[in-house]
Amino acid sequence: MILPSPALIAQDLPNEAYVRKQRDTWLNVAQNSKHDVEAWHKVAEFELQLGNPDAAIAAEDKAIAMFPKYAVAYATRARAHFDKRNFPAARADASKVIELLEAKGGFQKYIDFERPPEHYIASYRLRGLANAWEQKWDPAFADLAAAVKLSPNDASLEVERAKLYEKAKRPREAVPCRLRAGLLYADSLARDLAMEQAEALRKLGAPKEAAQVEAKLASKKPKSDLPD
Repeated sequence: MILPSPALIAQDLPNEAYVRKQRDTWLNVAQNSKHDVEAWHKVAEFELQLGNPDAAIAAEDKAIAMFPKYAVAYATRARAHFDKRNFPAARADASKVIELLEAKGGFQKYIDFERPPEHYIASYRLRGLANAWEQKWDPAFADLAAAVKLSPNDASLEVERAKLYEKAKRPREAVPCRLRAGLLYADSLARDLAMEQAEALRKLGAPKEAAQVEAKLASKKPKSDLPD
């Protein structure tokens, strides 16, 4: 067997090399402009992808100093604080995103009129998870419920909510979350993920709900261009 040389192993993977190049490009733009808020935000996003939360925080600090109402910058900084397990700081930044985006029209605006931005949904989710890490269960569940309401077809949010209910030793409240996730996965023909929810429902003592997921999955057959 011929092993790759250490020099080759040490090289960045293609995706990482691309991210580093993008980070360096935007950093050059940011450093050569006095007021390019977006450039510093882009630097932060790429630093976060590279696993450098401190550098991401520093970049978003610059963006926020230039434009204190730049909601997406707080969202990225919240993620960086969360990755460092600094939950109070993550919660504070996520709350700032929510405050800024709800300043005109409140939460209901995004239910009735406008499509919610991804960083808005992510901020409710992240604040909920930050609360959960500190076992602040009621605000955690409230935030995850808000995220689900904003993105009702995201099965992964329901799975996360179910896992938190289970961790908080409230298994009965996990059942409707697992059921909804299973039905959503079945609708999208994600068979393995749907069956995971059915199995989890049985472990929770909810065989009827498990059967609902299985029945939904059985009724959904992939379409084929070939004749029957």
